[in-house]
Amino acid sequence: MKYLIIGNSIAGVSAAKVIRRQDKNGDITIITKEAYPFYSKCLLPYYLRNEVAFDETILADENFYKENNISLIKGRAATKIIADKNKVVLDNSEEILYDKLLIAAGASPVQIGEGPNIFSLRSFEDVEKIKAAALIPPNPPLLKGGWGDYKKVVVVGAGPMGMKIAYGLKGLGCNVTVLEAGKQVFTRILSKRAAFILTKHLMNKAIEIRTGCRFISYDGKQVQIKGASPIEADFVVMAIGVKPNINFLKESGIKINAGVIVDSYMRTNIDNIYAAGDAAEAFDPVTKRYTINATWPSAVLEGETAGYNMAGIETQIKGNVSSNSIQFFGLSFVSAGLLESDELPIEEEIIDEDIPKNLFKRLVFLHDRLIGFEFLGDVQNTGIYLDILKEQKDISQIKNRLSYLDFDYGKVLKFTGTEERFFL
Repeated sequence: MKYLIIGNSIAGVSAAKVIRRQDKNGDITIITKEAYPFYSKCLLPYYLRNEVAFDETILADENFYKENNISLIKGRAATKIIADKNKVVLDNSEEILYDKLLIAAGASPVQIGEGPNIFSLRSFEDVEKIKAAALIPPNPPLLKGGWGDYKKVVVVGAGPMGMKIAYGLKGLGCNVTVLEAGKQVFTRILSKRAAFILTKHLMNKAIEIRTGCRFISYDGKQVQIKGASPIEADFVVMAIGVKPNINFLKESGIKINAGVIVDSYMRTNIDNIYAAGDAAEAFDPVTKRYTINATWPSAVLEGETAGYNMAGIETQIKGNVSSNSIQFFGLSFVSAGLLESDELPIEEEIIDEDIPKNLFKRLVFLHDRLIGFEFLGDVQNTGIYLDILKEQKDISQIKNRLSYLDFDYGKVLKFTGTEERFFL
């Protein structure tokens, strides 16, 4: 059996691991356009900040591929899939045959404007370009603070990546201003109240945040903002979102929307082709919609599910809900599921709140189901809430217990059927 995986990030590698466990003899090949083995894109802002070294971002070195008998083709991109011939064409015109194919090609940053001082952050090369723009030596020691002149930088976008980039740049000593077109930071993953607490914390760390500010252009000296005065900046970093890498699929016969459309087995409309990760559009059990859950946990789950099915072990994906876990300057938050809705009759319950102490805990319910939660400041015990969220069971019998911080975990775990995972 020939397994071919397009993409060497967490979804592709997770699938490869599962395939190798289930099929000891099959040929596994991974194609990546990058020059590196598997590394964590989540750690890039911390690598930018010099909190982690280059080696610490590498999650699977060359030995991993050798030990698992996986062929890794680096520095090449897939340009075409000829599905009726089970063939993938690369950018050097090389053709690779497959029996089972996984599309885990990831996503690319959405870019507004072009120029030598407009960057995004998605790869090691991007980090080096940003460090160079900030006048950081190529191989700085792992020290706190900045090197050289402090630069003025504007980050466009106040989502998870934008705020992580701002955090990284602040660690280099830059003067950082974050622009957000919406009314708050983390629009999709925090409620207004939690976003207010986090914004206050970040601004206390000298990161300026301007909401309701839409980026127009950058001329190398000033950022033009719709309806506001321009801001001086030495360089700009874009973080307004990502788009799935699916352009090469347009003539393949594979159904695409925002991403590659897959069923509960991570299978596309073509039986031997699967998709996972940021390139896949899968069913969300909370929102009951097909969506792209562009998070690390979802990519792992989708990749593993695809791997089992590619290896002939029929497996449906379960609990593929959107979740985020981030820390900034010592303040952590975990959020998951649906937090706000103008369309659904959701109920909310605040179970703990202390704004001066940066503490906030909130649960969201719909028809006796837990459909979302956010914990800011104290993120202990969020695992049980996430398990309940993934199960999407009627929790009317235990709903009142969830609001107590000292609720009986044993009874709740037994009710939701997750006690085995917690007590192994």
